[in-house]
Amino acid sequence: MSQNNPIQERVDQMLLKWTLAINTPNVKIVRIQAEKDDKDMLEAYYQYMLAIDTNQQDFVLILSAPFTSPKEYAVALLKELEEEINNWNTANIPESIKFETITWKADYSLIDLENPAQLLIKNLNSFANYLQPEKKVKVSIVLNIDQISEKEAYKWFSNALNTNMEPHLILAINDTTQYPIYNKLAEDYPEAVYTILPEFDMDAAVEQMAALGDPTATETPYRANLAKLINGVKARDQKKVQHAAKACLDIAVKALEKDANWIMQIVTVYTILYNDQLGYKNYEDAIYFANKAVEAAVFSKDLIKPEMAYRLVGQTHLGRGALYQLQKKRDKALNDYEIAANAYQIAKDYLMQCESLRLSGEMASKLSLKNESTQYYLKAYHLKDNLGEDLVKTSTYPLVVNQLLKNYNRSQYLTNNQMAEDMKPYFGEEWEETIENYSKINKKLVQ
Repeated sequence: MSQNNPIQERVDQMLLKWTLAINTPNVKIVRIQAEKDDKDMLEAYYQYMLAIDTNQQDFVLILSAPFTSPKEYAVALLKELEEEINNWNTANIPESIKFETITWKADYSLIDLENPAQLLIKNLNSFANYLQPEKKVKVSIVLNIDQISEKEAYKWFSNALNTNMEPHLILAINDTTQYPIYNKLAEDYPEAVYTILPEFDMDAAVEQMAALGDPTATETPYRANLAKLINGVKARDQKKVQHAAKACLDIAVKALEKDANWIMQIVTVYTILYNDQLGYKNYEDAIYFANKAVEAAVFSKDLIKPEMAYRLVGQTHLGRGALYQLQKKRDKALNDYEIAANAYQIAKDYLMQCESLRLSGEMASKLSLKNESTQYYLKAYHLKDNLGEDLVKTSTYPLVVNQLLKNYNRSQYLTNNQMAEDMKPYFGEEWEETIENYSKINKKLVQ
């Protein structure tokens, strides 16, 4: 990367802070307390540290096992560590990189019921000594925890700090400035916990990145104005939003004369604008921009590849349908969801087709169209083979199955025995209970 690349500059600054932190005497835990919006940049920084061709001075490994309970967490991390070791041992490493097979194994017998963190720390001590027996190179383990309470975090990591840690072993944890979890830990262990405050300022970085490139190319001013538009929305600066949006649309409409793919950027701008107005609860203005997005998407059918065009049609009708739903204009919402489902079917985007059909079933039910609702859910249900096992389990598909389980009209089209035969390969013998649990989790995500 060029040295004047604003993203690289920020990564380099962060790397300097990291190097200072891990080499500060007595530091055992490095807390990276970033802005909430900087999560993606922090993930990118971690990936940069993992690269085998960087100037990193320490060995870095990232573990992302979720925190469920103090006892289970240590075991989950060790299993993930062993999996990472196996990935390393079986990876295709370039010949220019020095490679040695790692034969280290975790010892699960090192359990202390009074201190559940001890199992992990003692094993990490052993691992660090295996990798760096001379203890001249730091072994940094990033514990990428998404959800943990302040109370659980304090107890678990204070237990870790109260276990003897090798001098070259470092733990790293994520925190945010908006919702800090580890303040008390840092206050009570001031020498052991070192806090880094990244200065990513990604809004400015994005605008700087967008302005890079050939100033005579159409894409360069468009990217710069699109970045300003997005930042204006985040800052709730309507003047900046209006100015940047007009600039984007002027550029895109002119560019459309030579390149039909610019129609997608017009849809993008209108989508940003209606979501912006939604944030102010200006529903009429939001619908106005959503209509513009739909018009552009429909127009795209004569300009770009059908698969791309119909994805745009599905996306824009789904978005406008959600706005109609908020206004309780359920008949209009249902119509948009139907169009979206048909468009995604043509585009062969089965995940979004399933979601559009699910929303159609939900809306038809609210309109007391019970038979129609059943048919939408059934059509979504039968997409399971197109979705594949991973999407069946991790998308909103379980919500479809759950609705059909409770649907009295369904049995004449789909029997209980047939459902059991269909669902057991995906969800096991206790599939109904599993579906209910999946549904509870997924329902929170879509509400």
